[in-house]
Amino acid sequence: MKHALINGLAVLAIALGGLFPAAASASSQRVTQTVTSDAFPMQTAGARQVLDWVAQRVKPSFAPQGYGNVRVERQAFSVGRASARSDESIPGKLPGQGIPGEVYRVENLLPDGSLQTWEFTWVEPPSGHGGGWDVTGYTYRKGNDPVNQQ
Repeated sequence: MKHALINGLAVLAIALGGLFPAAASASSQRVTQTVTSDAFPMQTAGARQVLDWVAQRVKPSFAPQGYGNVRVERQAFSVGRASARSDESIPGKLPGQGIPGEVYRVENLLPDGSLQTWEFTWVEPPSGHGGGWDVTGYTYRKGNDPVNQQ
């Protein structure tokens, strides 16, 4: 009985040993998340440039409703030694291109308290050549400041 138990454990160890090395090597790769952000006060050139960039990439019904205080955030993931950023530019630089899965978020806070947010994700075709920023999210929250209604 003891011999059968030892043989059974040996078979189990061999079977599990075949599974874990692959999982161990996959999990040992370093995953890096890089998040950069920047803010542009209302009516500044930086705020206008970011919101104009947004307006060129969204349907008119989702366009910025004015030039408010703008906040941008760029988020990218990388595995292993690959770069987590498509470039090493300043955070507010408008992204002409990206790396697959990279996310660019823009918030526009208007004087009446209304808030628009857009999310763009860099998508490449299966060929790996080309690509672009797809709109992957939009939200709007109406403000309630009766003095600064737009």
